[in-house]
Amino acid sequence: MSQFYVSAPRRLVSAFLIALCACTQALAQGTTPPIYSNSGISGATPIQECNTILNVTTCFGSITHPEYATDADFTTAATLNVPASVLLTRTLKLRMDMDGLVPAGHRAGIVVARDGGVLNLLGVNVASAIKIRTYLSSNGGSAQLQETRIVDANVVAALLGTATGPMPLEFNAGRPFDQIEIEAESLVSLGYQLKVFYAYGIGVNQITTAKGYVSRFATPTAANYSTTATDNGVTVCVNSNVSNPTNAVDTDLTNYATMGALLDLSCPTSLQTQLEGTAPAGYYAGFVLGSRGLLDASVLGGLRLTTYLGTTLQETGTGAGLLSLSLLPSGQYNIRMATTKPYDRVEIRRVSLLGALDNLQVYYGFGVEPRVFRDQAPRLSRFASTAGNYQVNGSSLACVNCAISNPELAVDQDLTGNYATNNALLAAGGSTRLKMRLNGAGAGGNRAGVVLGLATGLVDAQLLTSLRVKTYAGTDGSELVETIADPSLIGLELLADGKQEVSFRTTRSFEWVELELTNGVSALNDARIYYAFADDAPSGFPSTITMPVSSPVTLTYLRATNSDGAIEVSWQTTAEANSSHFIVERSLSASGSFQALGRVNAAGNSNTTRQYLYRDFDGISQNAPTLYYRLRIVDLSGQESYSQVASVSVRPPVVIFEMYPNPASSSQQVRMQLPTDKAGTKYQVVVYDQMGQEISRETVSNARAYISASRLQPGLYQVTLINKSGQRLGTKRLVVQP
Repeated sequence: MSQFYVSAPRRLVSAFLIALCACTQALAQGTTPPIYSNSGISGATPIQECNTILNVTTCFGSITHPEYATDADFTTAATLNVPASVLLTRTLKLRMDMDGLVPAGHRAGIVVARDGGVLNLLGVNVASAIKIRTYLSSNGGSAQLQETRIVDANVVAALLGTATGPMPLEFNAGRPFDQIEIEAESLVSLGYQLKVFYAYGIGVNQITTAKGYVSRFATPTAANYSTTATDNGVTVCVNSNVSNPTNAVDTDLTNYATMGALLDLSCPTSLQTQLEGTAPAGYYAGFVLGSRGLLDASVLGGLRLTTYLGTTLQETGTGAGLLSLSLLPSGQYNIRMATTKPYDRVEIRRVSLLGALDNLQVYYGFGVEPRVFRDQAPRLSRFASTAGNYQVNGSSLACVNCAISNPELAVDQDLTGNYATNNALLAAGGSTRLKMRLNGAGAGGNRAGVVLGLATGLVDAQLLTSLRVKTYAGTDGSELVETIADPSLIGLELLADGKQEVSFRTTRSFEWVELELTNGVSALNDARIYYAFADDAPSGFPSTITMPVSSPVTLTYLRATNSDGAIEVSWQTTAEANSSHFIVERSLSASGSFQALGRVNAAGNSNTTRQYLYRDFDGISQNAPTLYYRLRIVDLSGQESYSQVASVSVRPPVVIFEMYPNPASSSQQVRMQLPTDKAGTKYQVVVYDQMGQEISRETVSNARAYISASRLQPGLYQVTLINKSGQRLGTKRLVVQP
């Protein structure tokens, strides 16, 4: 008989849609801190498939150090040893308890890596080799299965068949869970080892409301839309095979026009919709679409978006370099492009015979504020003084660190006018790395990336193989946090000014971002590195879009600073007309729900410069690494408008701990007195030598901990206290004498 054995008692659509994908499809951190699988030794449960024949039980595979997947050290890993299997498909599982309940809608994932050499997967079917399941325990009873996801075959192939390093496997959880399980399946004639570092649940920064303009009219007429295809002012054809075009401009946002099959490129299928107002420059232009099949980035080359102001053409975009496509929870899609000019009409046109675009459903056109798609308060490598805020390293055979010119320009205050330059052909062999400090800590779940520009052309999927983005922590950026080498896990987005963002979704907090470029790649010669960033990019699409209301004040700045135990929110106006008051609002995510904090009276009518200040004394006590503030501006008639968002980094409080004796002899035991609380907070005590190498790491939860000096050579050491999110809370020096 065949069954699953649990080695220890537990404590109490298509690949695109249903298969697990890598973090290019992941979403950003929301209002709660990340939840990890650092639940302790008892939180890891290996599950083996076993056979019993003649009272002899043999089990398939083994798991080495399963507890490493649930300890507080993100660098240790359990190892699933999966033997080859010729006749039968066998499985090996590891289930992990999360350190808290992960709500529905969060990113659910596990960080894994192949252990050992690269596998030759030629002719090997890996379509269902790795699965991830979530469970919800019920008051000490049996855990209930919540969801099962199959890891995409392309991701498995990259994991097992290339040198990727640790990589996240994740999906968006549709149901809450507090346990997560990874299943590794045997391959024909190939055994492999899979390292499991940790699991995580990270909140989603979900957009629900936004300001903008939609193609909706109570009594739509032919003046609100056009199916005429024109080029350079010349009519190509009058009706371009679009049925029910009024559905794309009426007030019912659930019905749609249909763009029929394209038979001849000389008469391209085209639909132009008028918006209910004029969208300013910077608003994203696009459409909400539907399809009977599945759409992905490959269809973008067959579509073209164009904006108009009246009858004047403003801007045009086509292809994955200029357009973006996102799948929405409803099963619809939005296609969009950034703009630099105002517009009141948006047009979508087919420019290829690609069959996937036949009978495309067009629900409505839109022009929406940029915060729908972008964090308006990112952390940047932007400093008044560049000293100590960048590092250049490399492994060139021709010269040392010679491939980056003017690296300091990637961390100065000018984000658009200057840049560091990569001299890819000057260095021979190896790679060049530019590490940039951020002006605020990035949180687990944020995007980490770099803004680039090439001398000619754009970064494409092929060129991504020559780039690598990494994150680091620590004052000097010496602690590597995460790295993404697989191009399929790296996001690529074109900005309105022609620059490109190269980024990935993180799972842990960080303070530095590094870009590594392969030397000798001609396409990267003279590449411009503008700055690094961390942001909390929104997800989804707003269900409610309302037209903006003109503000009664001219706001010159809004700032939030951490000062003397409070967050100071300050702003300045240069003109006010019929202004009543300001409501200061705070959010724990850039585009999440804002909470009203307090009211500050406005000037009413003024043509002079005025400064305002509000102190948020509760902000620092919020359990969030970054706080976001905005103003609700109210005029005398009660009309409301909103300011842009300002952010401030809230670093964890410094934890004071005692350590004695210090200096200590090599025969003594060093005692540590740690802070205590009712929650029984867990810490990691990490010891580093003078070279920054980690000597030991231990998880403690009691008020007193010990370090055995007998295991340390005489010398100077640094003892660091780290919380469960990997943030450094305090450091002391330890001297060990002979």
